[in-house]
Amino acid sequence: MEDWKRLVAYILSRLGCTHPFRVTRILALAELRALERGLPRISNARYVPGPGVFYVEGFKEAIQGDDCFYKREGDPERGVRGCIGYRCEPPSIPGEIAELLDEAIEASKGLDDMELNRLVIEHPLFKRLAGEEG
Repeated sequence: MEDWKRLVAYILSRLGCTHPFRVTRILALAELRALERGLPRISNARYVPGPGVFYVEGFKEAIQGDDCFYKREGDPERGVRGCIGYRCEPPSIPGEIAELLDEAIEASKGLDDMELNRLVIEHPLFKRLAGEEG
């Protein structure tokens, strides 16, 4: 099991500056793909569900406290979203985990935020991932 920050760094090194909402959905989607295949969880992220959404506990604080991550503010008046990026050497991730992350990144392409969120929270294994069952 990898530290979730390393997996987020991998995702950001592949995608560039991305809104945190999307990053956490891609991470969760990769975790769900692992569970579908009968594999153990790939990260130590704690997913906290809410009505129709979820968040990763400690995400904002962990990213803010690490110089390898940077934040770019958005400008809602101009329709520009904020994002987080990763500026250090991309982490080395074990092959099988990297493949799951790459699959999740690929699956997220072409989906808007709400479609991606729905793909995760409506997944039959999401409650297990969020620690609500099993």
